[in-house]
Amino acid sequence: YRNSDVSYDLWFNTNEIRTVRKWLYTDFLGRGIYFRVPSLPINDKLLRYIANDNSMKIDEERVEKIINCLENKYNLQWNTEFYDKVVFPPGTNLLSNPNCINWRRFDQYMKDGYVVKPHPITAHLFIAKFRLRYGEENVLNKKEGGFELLMNCKQMACGQNSEMGIMALLKGKKIGLITKPVSERQRALGTYESIYGAITGGDCINKLYRILSAKNSGIIFNFDEDREERLQAYFDNFWDYKVING
Repeated sequence: YRNSDVSYDLWFNTNEIRTVRKWLYTDFLGRGIYFRVPSLPINDKLLRYIANDNSMKIDEERVEKIINCLENKYNLQWNTEFYDKVVFPPGTNLLSNPNCINWRRFDQYMKDGYVVKPHPITAHLFIAKFRLRYGEENVLNKKEGGFELLMNCKQMACGQNSEMGIMALLKGKKIGLITKPVSERQRALGTYESIYGAITGGDCINKLYRILSAKNSGIIFNFDEDREERLQAYFDNFWDYKVING
């Protein structure tokens, strides 16, 4: 679009304010995709504007469809036991970054009775570290489905790389974050960073509903009859931005 590539499942951050170097999209909430650009400030500006627009009418029918199509992202084993409190840490790529996880906060969740569900893409080394730090009985099988655990828990914690926290909010569950502040992890930013940032604070569920309702948010589902219009509305956010093929 405008001579710049549209790339799937890619993320990098330039922190530019008025320049778009690439259009990015990734899977989102079961049957959707989420568009963004490789600049956290630009993504933040758009989603915070939408989230805080109290004049926007929430599309309750669309939100309900989104909730009804939530599903497991990975084809994993079925769980045989469920828990009230679960931590969903990121995979190895972020666990290995010293600027990503707030381990003190992680430890506190575990002291409060949480269990750990490792990401399916977690190296054996980190599984061993979890077991050593928190006890083998508190570390679940990474090959079992996290979605079923999420649907059956009451409280959860995750990082901004994960859809799980967004799903949890949509299902009325209490969520927490295990990551350091954004200022401390510029090289370990999460895929859904700007969504979490936009809904932080009071009235978070209505902020999320506005983002899921807005036609220009870059969030598009296969059941949207106006999906082409929504895609164009997203691109139109940047009509006066400099767009280059980076």
